[in-house]
Amino acid sequence: MQLETDGCRAVIDPEHGGRLTSFSVDGRELLVREGRDMYHWGSFVMAPWVGRLRGGAFSWNGREHRFPLNAGEHALHGLVTPAPWQEVGPGTVAVDLAEPWPWRGRLVHSMELEPGLARFRLELTAEEPMPAALGWHPWFLREIAAPDGSKAGPVVLNAQPRAMYGNDETGLPSGELVPPPDLPWDYAFVDLAEPPRATWPGFLELAVESSCPIYVPYDWEPQGICIEPWTAPPNSLNMPGQAIVRPGEPLVATMTWRWRRLTGVGGQ
Repeated sequence: MQLETDGCRAVIDPEHGGRLTSFSVDGRELLVREGRDMYHWGSFVMAPWVGRLRGGAFSWNGREHRFPLNAGEHALHGLVTPAPWQEVGPGTVAVDLAEPWPWRGRLVHSMELEPGLARFRLELTAEEPMPAALGWHPWFLREIAAPDGSKAGPVVLNAQPRAMYGNDETGLPSGELVPPPDLPWDYAFVDLAEPPRATWPGFLELAVESSCPIYVPYDWEPQGICIEPWTAPPNSLNMPGQAIVRPGEPLVATMTWRWRRLTGVGGQ
């Protein structure tokens, strides 16, 4: 599935987790297109939990639910990334929650392109009450290749968080909000002064806006950086105050990528 407008081209692959596999502006690719596993390329959706779920388990209404461990002692990034999705409309894909998730629900992801921006929307509906969290995990390239072989970058990650969830000895949120550290980052930030941005000097500045209260900027790996909007922090299904999706009361999240072209090498 492809969308195009004003020098921008986006490709969505329903068979690979409904992910955005390519996103280019003026012929320059912005996304990491290959990774060591499904969690290290493109831009994919996380649901019905985000980040790590402690021990791959949580309790709900007095019953424990367990899920496959895929990140050491934890379960990572939910269940919909390895699943095949279906194309259900222009720029829109969907997937039904299935085993081992014990409740029935449906996740719809839609995308629209306009000059200078891309809009994304997630909606999770449920046939019975269930806890859940949603998020996006885009991988942006550190350097952008121009048609003449020159490079724009390396990318500069700019975020101005006022607080973040502090981690316990296992690296999962303790529930306490603490001052954010310096880069590199892999933390759940809250109360940002402005939307975080990725800037490729001489080419493009891209801001990631979202209705989500949590951002996770990730800057630990050489192939790219991530700016991830989440509806909840990691391990939220084991924390108080988690979102509950009910029939007629979906969980909805929106994200907008807004960019401007810069002058100089690789720009216009």
